[in-house]
Amino acid sequence: MKPRLSLLCLALSLSACSAVGPDFRRPDGAGLPAQYLEPGGGQSVSAVWQQLLADPVLADLQQAALRDNPDFAVALLRVQQARADQAVQDAGSGPSVGLTAQNSQDRISRNSELFANAPPVGNLRTRFSNSQIGFDASWEIDLFGHQRRLSEAALARTEALQERAQDARLSLLAEVARQYLALRLAQQRGRLAQAQLDDLDSEVAITRIAVEHGELARSDLQRLLAQRDNFAAGLPNLAQAERQALAALSTLCAMAGAELQRRLAETWPLPEVPPPPATGLPADLLRQRPDVRAAERDWAAASADVGVATALQYPQVSLVGHGGWQSVSQGALLDPASRDWSFGPSLSLPLFNSDRLAGQVRSREAALKAAEVSYRKAVQAALADVEVALSRMAQSEHRRGQLLRSQAEQAELLRLTELQLQAGDSSRLNVLEARRSLNSQQDQVLQAQGESLTALVAICKSLGGGWAAP
Repeated sequence: MKPRLSLLCLALSLSACSAVGPDFRRPDGAGLPAQYLEPGGGQSVSAVWQQLLADPVLADLQQAALRDNPDFAVALLRVQQARADQAVQDAGSGPSVGLTAQNSQDRISRNSELFANAPPVGNLRTRFSNSQIGFDASWEIDLFGHQRRLSEAALARTEALQERAQDARLSLLAEVARQYLALRLAQQRGRLAQAQLDDLDSEVAITRIAVEHGELARSDLQRLLAQRDNFAAGLPNLAQAERQALAALSTLCAMAGAELQRRLAETWPLPEVPPPPATGLPADLLRQRPDVRAAERDWAAASADVGVATALQYPQVSLVGHGGWQSVSQGALLDPASRDWSFGPSLSLPLFNSDRLAGQVRSREAALKAAEVSYRKAVQAALADVEVALSRMAQSEHRRGQLLRSQAEQAELLRLTELQLQAGDSSRLNVLEARRSLNSQQDQVLQAQGESLTALVAICKSLGGGWAAP
């Protein structure tokens, strides 16, 4: 018993040796910029996002997308598959024990090599029943970390898929918000455009009367008619933008178009534009962005793959054993004399395939370098996403501020024109023209507001979200 226990203790101590191959170290963000070119705000990403989600219809659509979107469902199922594969690999690093039982009818050939050198026997028994029951066990002693590196690679790939599922969730929420804002913007602009068209129709009617009375030239009416028809030609574009956003939301939320159209029939105003969120430092993207974290886990898996290939160049030692009972007489199967067992180490040493194994190591090392390059590319792309989104919002907000001032001036002009009309110093036509100009200014403000909100969604997405999963 003592020799067996000593052998087991030796196996455990050997399996605790360090694994061959490189040990992966998480990148620390060295070499990244100290700060972003555009400043952020003071609120967290989640706080800004909650302001956007103050619209209950948008919140319901996002929940429906998380529940029913097929692409997101596939991403979650892939995570489940990876977790199951990881459990299989982790179980493979431990001892394997199995129960075997067999009963067979056997006949030995008299002309087989079994009797080639035996003297002739007249009553040689060649047919018999054989019964056996027992346990088989094996355990690879992980001297050079082959199994540990396999488990590391499986874990890293599982974590990478988890991060990609989170990235799919983030992209889904952001895209639903973007398409919803596009739909609401098209609805708002459509209502405003219809009001402008009504004012143009009124101007045409008043101008036609003025022409008939000789107060205005016929060319004034033709110029206004051309302007009216040109404006009306742009209305289908707004309707098409609304239909496109509706179709995109239908796909994202896996919802029938008719049902979605019913939910969105009531026109809601665009939400107010909150200040951009706090961006933190560029190095924070390494832990905030799920796509960057996924690329880092791919890098870690590739590092473990090098260790797996390297360990195959070294001897593999296993402990194998068998114990049980075997008898040609079923009545004596469990007798002490029927017991049989074997236990001992097994050694596998690669001798004539070193070139193939070395080639595998070089292949894994090249894959490791490629994974590192892909990771650094993901980091640079993440930085660019943040910078572009911040710049877009800053420019859009600057433009919106100017348009709002111009809108206020146009509103004041309309007020003064209406006062002049009441005093008899202006005409109804002048009031309609001033109101049409104000509507046109409001349309530009709406477009700038939509651009700012879309840029804000892009900022939240580029910073990695930050809102809690449902």
